[in-house]
Amino acid sequence: MAKESDRVSTGIAGLDAKMQGGLVRGSANLVAGKTGTGKTALCVSFLYRGALDGEPGVYVTTEQNEADVKRDINVMFGWDLEALEKKRLLKFISIKPVLPMKRISEDQLAQTTKIYVFDISDRIRQAVKELKAKRVVVDSVSVIEMFIKDEYISKVALMQFIENMKAIGVTSLLSGSVPETSDALSGRGVVEYIVDSIIKLNLIPVTEEFKRTLLIRKMRRTDHSTLVHPFEITKDGLKVIEVKDI
Repeated sequence: MAKESDRVSTGIAGLDAKMQGGLVRGSANLVAGKTGTGKTALCVSFLYRGALDGEPGVYVTTEQNEADVKRDINVMFGWDLEALEKKRLLKFISIKPVLPMKRISEDQLAQTTKIYVFDISDRIRQAVKELKAKRVVVDSVSVIEMFIKDEYISKVALMQFIENMKAIGVTSLLSGSVPETSDALSGRGVVEYIVDSIIKLNLIPVTEEFKRTLLIRKMRRTDHSTLVHPFEITKDGLKVIEVKDI
């Protein structure tokens, strides 16, 4: 198992203690959940904590507009992400796939996929080098899964992408959107078999409202909690609620 010194804090109050001190340094990790479960808030918290600890981070958005993410986080927590950008502790980049306008052959699809994965990996590599970043967030990998229709090509592409993240030498956090009618941990149910750990977020009905919970589904080289933990999104950030505090 990894030593505590080889751990990277998640930035979530109460969560690191559930996984022997945090995420394994240099690992690739999935945050999975349906709409509204807090995936983006958790991912930004991971980078924000890194910035406070002097570990620059890169935030890659494949869906949302960069400005919208910054505004949402500022309203939610009061964090000035643009100020961190000016201090070169954080960098936002938008990389959205360009979908083919017409049907293409399998060979063309494979080539297009290879180019896209190379492009996104190369742009992340350049950003990491520029900032000397230690952390990377990709929000989300679900777009990549949807972009690549063929399941085999999708798996190979995602494996290559995650291997690229590890080769760069960063600790990465990948968000994955779960369809409302699916029990999978990502859009196509592929990426969860490749990553080193999975944090599953959920909304559960409690009386007349919904409460957020998280579960560490797997974490390699770690004696982690297997319990379902309630958590809250507060003005100070995300916080895991101990059962005794409820």
